[in-house]
Amino acid sequence: MVMLRDRAEETLTASTQTLGQVQQTLQHAMAQHQQLQTYADEYQQSLRRGMTGSGMSVAHLVNHQAFIVSLNQVVRQHENQVDQCERAVDGAKKCWINDKQRLNAFETLLARRQSDEAQAASRREQKLMDECAQRINHLRGRL
Repeated sequence: MVMLRDRAEETLTASTQTLGQVQQTLQHAMAQHQQLQTYADEYQQSLRRGMTGSGMSVAHLVNHQAFIVSLNQVVRQHENQVDQCERAVDGAKKCWINDKQRLNAFETLLARRQSDEAQAASRREQKLMDECAQRINHLRGRL
C-alpha cells in the first residue's frame, strides 16, 4: 500500500510539473498574441493617419493593406494556438485533479490501516494486561 501511495505521489509530481509547463506555455502564447494584436492595431492606426494626413500613394496604400491582411491572418493563427494551449491546460488540470484524488485515496486508506493496526495493538495490549491481572488475582487467592 505504501508503494502504491509513493507511486501515486510520483505521478502527481509529474502531472504538477506538466501543468506548470503548459500554463507557462499558455501565458507565453497569450503575451505573444497580445503583442501581435497591439502591433496590428498600431499599424492600422498608422494607415488611418497616413490616409487622413498628407495622403499616401496608391502603391503605399496597397502595400499597407496587404500587410494588414497578412498580419490579421497571423493574429488569427495565433488565436488558434492560444486556444490549443488553453485546451492543453484544461487537460493537464483534469489529470492533476485525478492524480491528486488518487493520492488522497491512498493516503486515506493508509491512515485507516494505521488506525486499525493501532486499535488492534491496543486491544492486544489490553488483553495481555487483563490476563496478567487475572493471574495476579489468581495467585493472591492461592496464597
